[in-house]
Amino acid sequence: MMSGQVSAEISHWYRPTVSQNLFEVVNIDFEEQSIEIQYFDGSVEDISFSVWKTLTPIEIAPPEDWTGAYEFERADPAFNAYAVSEALVRRGATH
Repeated sequence: MMSGQVSAEISHWYRPTVSQNLFEVVNIDFEEQSIEIQYFDGSVEDISFSVWKTLTPIEIAPPEDWTGAYEFERADPAFNAYAVSEALVRRGATH
């Protein structure tokens, strides 16, 4: 792998081989050589390409309850099939 290249993909979920902390890649900045990740609990972190490579992340399927990082309440009227569908489309997570 050449310098400046990473195997990360935006909107894909990963698990580092050294922990169980699931995260999603939310942005890749090739100029800064950094990757912005959001953990399942909602916290966000910027990591360098070199740190990414040390994590040796494994791509995984999105968690069944992908709302973990979002503040949805099931009783919230906005939490319906249409709203969920729209959120997925905006994030590019539909196939």
